[in-house]
Amino acid sequence: MTSPNRNLQPETVVNQATATGVLAAADFSPGTIVANRFKIERLLGMGGMGLVYLARDTELNIQVALKLLRPELASRADAFERFRQELLLARQVSSPHVVRIHDLVKHNEAWLISMDFVPGQSLDRLLDEKGALPVEQAIAMTRQLALGLAAAHARGVVHRDLKPANVLVNEQGDACITDFGVARSAGNTGITDSGVIIGTPAYLSPEQARAEPLDGRSDLYALGLILFEMLTGTLPFRGGTPAEMMVQRIVRDPPSAATIKPELSSFAVRLCAHLLELKPAHRFQTAEEVVRAIDLRRVTGLGRKSRNRVAVLIVVLCALVLGGFSYLQWRGSGMPAEPGGASNAGVVLDLATLPLIVNSDHSADRELGAGISRLLAENLSGRIDLVSA
Repeated sequence: MTSPNRNLQPETVVNQATATGVLAAADFSPGTIVANRFKIERLLGMGGMGLVYLARDTELNIQVALKLLRPELASRADAFERFRQELLLARQVSSPHVVRIHDLVKHNEAWLISMDFVPGQSLDRLLDEKGALPVEQAIAMTRQLALGLAAAHARGVVHRDLKPANVLVNEQGDACITDFGVARSAGNTGITDSGVIIGTPAYLSPEQARAEPLDGRSDLYALGLILFEMLTGTLPFRGGTPAEMMVQRIVRDPPSAATIKPELSSFAVRLCAHLLELKPAHRFQTAEEVVRAIDLRRVTGLGRKSRNRVAVLIVVLCALVLGGFSYLQWRGSGMPAEPGGASNAGVVLDLATLPLIVNSDHSADRELGAGISRLLAENLSGRIDLVSA
């Protein structure tokens, strides 16, 4: 049940006939031994890719989650092979904040994924129950998710469907990401055409909504949406149809979280805004940058709006400096001759520019600062003689 104040659209489109068929075919009652290894304990729930069971791995004697995949996933050999390769890649991701995939197993005609079992609940359910979270809890969970994304991106794995339903919160309150590789695999196999998964409109990045090539910065945008929701209890783009929500994020920046909760700390607002920059080049460029910003409590990157303000300030500064020099030159040219008929020898100004310090980890920001420093040095440094006529 979704809390009314979150105002979310349906996350997935599930073919009801297929879902019924899976339920009928999978008679995995408690005690059933699956793939000669896993003993079913109970049904945990149902997701976009299939049923999820709690089971005991009898070989390792540990509890695991078993995700039963929908039969249409394996209906094409080439598609299933690509799906298997994606899962093998995601299996290499190792982080305390990523639900690790163990294996892909077959039971009769059914395929299942075994993965870590995380006692607790999904972030989606936690937000339904509590609404907005305390600011420090939201920032701490954002840091944990960024650590998980950093580990995945280092392996070349982009989630593509990061959302509260794919974030699990354990009994200690720590967050971890699940379903790495599943969404991307489904897209690559063409399963989206069958109606199993169409993505989650409420959590798509602008470039994802435009069907452009994606990298890790798309996951960071989704992380920003999750942070916005944890801070405010709602989403920046809400209401209307899924198509209308996607159009909104393509054409404009989201509103500040402070417009919904003015009492939020300035750091939390800036962190959220920098994750949600419209253009990927203006966001945090890596998940490690997000972690570093949280540790230092400082957002150093310049977004589009900040860059525009800096450019305006530079133009105003240059105009003031040049105007001042023009005034001094005019005053110098009009100075009266000294008594005795000797002309004024003029006024000499010694000027030197200091380098412009740009407090940013982004190469584009540093290059901008270096360019401004060179421009000022070339035009303002040295000795300027203001000689009277």
